[in-house]
Amino acid sequence: MFRYIFIASWGYFLFFNLLLSQELPTKINSVIISGNKSISKKELMPLLRQRPSNFSFTFKGTSFNGRLLKIDALTLKNYFISKGFLMVDVKESYEIKDNIADIKFDIIEGKQFFVSKVNILGNQSLSDDQIRGILDLQEGLPFNSVLLNERVSELQKELEFFSKLFSIIEIEPIVSDSVEVSVSINEGKDIYINKIFIEGNSVSDSNLVFRELLFDSGNIYNPETVEKSKRRIRETGIYSMVNLIPIKVPDSESLVNIIISLNKYKQREWLSVGGYEPIEFYEGLDPLPAIGGFIEWRNRSIFATNSNFSSKFLVGFPWETNFTLPRLRYDIGFDTNWILGIRWPTKLSSFYETLINYDQETIDQVERYGLEMLQSIRFDERSYFQNITVWENFSDNKIDNNSLNADDSSNTTQKSIKNLQQRSLSFRIHIDKKDDPLFPKKGYLFDIYFKSTGYFLGGERDYHKVDFSFNTYLSLTRKSIIATRFKLGKLWSWEDSYIDYSYEKFYLGGSSNMRGWEILKYKTKDDLGITPIGGTMRFLTNIELRIQLNQSSGINIFYDGGILSSSYQSLIKSRLGWDMGLGLTLSTPLGPVRLDYAVPSVNGDIDFGKGKINFGVQYLF
Repeated sequence: MFRYIFIASWGYFLFFNLLLSQELPTKINSVIISGNKSISKKELMPLLRQRPSNFSFTFKGTSFNGRLLKIDALTLKNYFISKGFLMVDVKESYEIKDNIADIKFDIIEGKQFFVSKVNILGNQSLSDDQIRGILDLQEGLPFNSVLLNERVSELQKELEFFSKLFSIIEIEPIVSDSVEVSVSINEGKDIYINKIFIEGNSVSDSNLVFRELLFDSGNIYNPETVEKSKRRIRETGIYSMVNLIPIKVPDSESLVNIIISLNKYKQREWLSVGGYEPIEFYEGLDPLPAIGGFIEWRNRSIFATNSNFSSKFLVGFPWETNFTLPRLRYDIGFDTNWILGIRWPTKLSSFYETLINYDQETIDQVERYGLEMLQSIRFDERSYFQNITVWENFSDNKIDNNSLNADDSSNTTQKSIKNLQQRSLSFRIHIDKKDDPLFPKKGYLFDIYFKSTGYFLGGERDYHKVDFSFNTYLSLTRKSIIATRFKLGKLWSWEDSYIDYSYEKFYLGGSSNMRGWEILKYKTKDDLGITPIGGTMRFLTNIELRIQLNQSSGINIFYDGGILSSSYQSLIKSRLGWDMGLGLTLSTPLGPVRLDYAVPSVNGDIDFGKGKINFGVQYLF
């Protein structure tokens, strides 16, 4: 017994000694930068890893690390060199007292060098001005030698579009009181494709790959054509990895072989994804943030072709309806890229889904089922033309007060099921020129959607719909962006007797458009604000100032404005409803997570008592 007590005592003694021997992390108290006459401390501080926490009241301060301190000194030096201070010297030092570190950087800037002249020789495909722009060498501006190698790589990539695959570029800066830069370019010969080889693919599947190529042996090498061919191979859905690599033919200055390297997905597999993400609940509404997911069984190559078969079940609980009723959808579909020898990516599917019907005082569900054929042509990774043909049926459970049970003497009502058949054809042109799909800083997005229901297609309803959207993104500073969205839509031949099952009319309200109102309830039938009203015309504008605080967080200042109307004349005369607010964003690998607080304007006055909190993923637009 005494032996066990002795062993346990020694164990506790060693454990506590180990804890006491652990050094407490050294917190950074301050960072002093001296000698920086040309560049402010405010501009330099975001470059440092070793700095006090901006939120010391919430988070622990940054721990001191001597190795990172030396890296910070090198970062500051490179930054000054990029601004033309070629002789800059940066010395770092620190003092630690009571596990608190004070850091100091002493900077000797030296002379700032400017570009006095740029001499360019040997260029045939690009002009002198184009080359100066790519290399960022402009006379009268500071000489930036840090990113020059990266700029040279960009110039070589630009020359590849002229079939100059093996260009040689030499840059010689001559430093005196200023910098005179000589750029010597040897573009080389035009490059042609010799042979095409496929790796990682069976011989029987080679024809499926070759027919996706937009080039052949003997063609001049064009990187844009090669990239489009790479995208077409990926669109088959068979390959998880596709690379097209040009390899120079030995003893030739103008020939390359193209090596197509492939890795296949599993032909048959189960797929499942879940989480909090935007889900399309209705055709007529923007995606709503929801907890949801899907499970899918997929066969990626039926009968040794590139035709796919899938069976998919999706469930989603929308955040803005307090998860009252789920959205369920089940699809069975076939898709292929080729029809009768013509490349026209097509998906044919049958579907069954439940929709949440808010157009009444008690929230209910509507069943929708039918057939859908989707065909698309892609212009690039995110731009496309699409047409969809749909045959669909709606059924809802409505209380019929005129339907009585003959065996029941009381006036108890019973449910009658109403079925509605609808056929439609829609077209969409989607041009996405944003620089980044999740965190755009510049560019634009253009989308126009047209839908025709009934008429020569048959069905029980006849109407047309057009919806136009235009987004722009502009960087104001390195960490601030102004983003705008404009939407304009119109619905023709819609009759008042129609029940709006899939929200074809235009609605406003909710986290996807007018954030100061409940979902769909920008306009309601009465003062209680229960039953939403849609319009046959809609104008919407959203403006956001997005400010990045650090790598993981930012704030948004936003303004939403909109009008719902039944005619053009009424739209022109209507008063713009609006809200404004403030949002917090947290960056994740799947995009930003948003927490927005919006205050609506009621009768022209801001009503802070009706402020609304919205929680969503990804930017609103």
